Amino acid sequence: MSLRLELQLDRERFAPAETVKGSVLVVEGGGSRSLGVSLTYNEKTEDFFDVVTSIDCGALHEGDLTAGTSFAFELILPADALPNYKSEHGELYWELDAKSDEPGRDTHERRRIEIDPAPHSD
Repeated sequence: MSLRLELQLDRERFAPAETVKGSVLVVEGGGSRSLGVSLTYNEKTEDFFDVVTSIDCGALHEGDLTAGTSFAFELILPADALPNYKSEHGELYWELDAKSDEPGRDTHERRRIEIDPAPHSD
């Protein structure tokens, strides 16, 4: 059995400068060096991918992961965070990535979140 994670969030939509709060649930445990969560703003087209912005919470846990345990995290969105955008040519989107650093292939659990446009000031 391989390690399996689940991202749990308080909500799905956020505004710039808000705090994204949630937890990582270990569904199936296993060997791990560390567990962390990052929040990235990604640009993706048919033949291109780039992480434009990355915010990391640091290690939530170090060592093996036990099924049923949960680790809380908080990441603050930038005040100038742009909303997600999709067109026929590509997309820009925010994504959470819970990552277990392991020998060999790392385990990831990724989840997109929605960012509301910042209010216009006159």
